[in-house]
Order: sequence, then C-alpha cells, then structure tokens
Amino acid sequence: MADTTELVVYTLEYCPNCEILKRFLERMNIAYTERDMSTAASMTELRVHGVFVNEAPVLRGPAGFLTSRDLFSGEALVEERVRDLAGVS
Repeated sequence: MADTTELVVYTLEYCPNCEILKRFLERMNIAYTERDMSTAASMTELRVHGVFVNEAPVLRGPAGFLTSRDLFSGEALVEERVRDLAGVS
C-alpha cells in the first residue's frame, strides 16, 4: 500500500462499521494493521492510552485515537476525520 503511516484498526468479529472503515482505508491505499479488540492485550493498550470503549471500531494513528463515535455520524463514515488522522488528503 502507498502510505507508510501505520494505523491500527481495533475491530470485533461481527462489526459492520469495522468493515466500512477497512474498505475505506483500502480504497484510499492507506496501510493499516488490524487488531482484535476483544483480546486482553488490545483492551489493555486502549485503556493505557485513555480509550475506554466497548464498541468497535477504534482507529489509532500518529495523532491519537478515534472511537466509533468519532468515526461515524449515524451510519456514515466521517471520511475527513480518517484522512486527517492518517495524514492524507
């Protein structure tokens, strides 16, 4: 993928919004790593960084974290926020 900025998408197994976010990142050629949010390691990592949510997805980038509430307005992905966090236009 074209972008070298490493993003992490924390997901859950049955998560339609996770699929929407991942498809958008792939369409924009933005590299990311996927982590299972249901694991103790992922939950610990999120909590250490002050992210206390049980709803996926969560997107981590160089400038911080975006939770599902930040990423979506209703059922629509707020693409500008994702681009801003990823550092792409």
